Amino acid sequence: MASLLFRARNAVLAATLGVAVAPSALAADMPFFAPPAPEPVNEQPVEWGTGWYLRGDVGAAQINVPTLNGANLSNSFPNNWTAGMGGGYQYNNWFRTDVTIDYESLQNVTNSSTLVAPCITNWNVVVINGNTFEQPVWDVCHSISRSRIESAAVLANAYVDLGKWAGFTPYVGVGAGVNVMSQKTQANFYLPNGLSATQTWSGVSSGGQPYYQNLDQQRNGTFLRFAYAFMGGVAYDLTDHIKLDVGYRWMNLGKIDGINTYGSPVSKDVHVHQVRAGFRYTVD
Repeated sequence: MASLLFRARNAVLAATLGVAVAPSALAADMPFFAPPAPEPVNEQPVEWGTGWYLRGDVGAAQINVPTLNGANLSNSFPNNWTAGMGGGYQYNNWFRTDVTIDYESLQNVTNSSTLVAPCITNWNVVVINGNTFEQPVWDVCHSISRSRIESAAVLANAYVDLGKWAGFTPYVGVGAGVNVMSQKTQANFYLPNGLSATQTWSGVSSGGQPYYQNLDQQRNGTFLRFAYAFMGGVAYDLTDHIKLDVGYRWMNLGKIDGINTYGSPVSKDVHVHQVRAGFRYTVD
């Protein structure tokens, strides 16, 4: 009987041990399942921005001061030229803005001019009541003028596009900014006999000592001026990205200092009429 109980006890213990060990063994025999891999991210290329554009323009121009510092420019259109570049943004079909920088050669002239000034060409000796006097002999001296005036205008501009018609888009706009004006001018005066007007000689009574007279003038420097503009034109779609832009622009480049045809100092506002053509490239 004791033997039977002993065998029964051993069987229960063996069964209990088997139940405890079986899950571990089963787990050891099961294959390993890794967690699912994340979905690959489909990265799209980054766009610079729809609506941004670049532009470049060249044009014929005319300034309203054809004669300054003795430099004579033609009164006909054109009498100088301009070139520029810039970039902007098209907000919608009706409104856009850009920033431009434009160079213009306002004057680059060396010539004999109509600039004249009264000058002393000689001295006469006169005797009045026994007293000897010297009286100057006046004449008109002419100049040879050299004038180089350049302009670099930086403008912030806003435009209203007036709808598209068969690929053509008319527009109007305004702009304002600063103009850097570089001026290097000089006027050298000469007597009617061709000698320099920087000196003339006195009469006999003073022993022929030279009398100095300097009429020559020059102005050099770089000046910052307020500038503004009004423009209008039409753009034509050559492709989805390129537009041909033809337009007119009136600009006020600020004041310029110089001398008039009589050698007197003057200060004038520089007005410029420009007819320009260029291209706008939309970066999409």
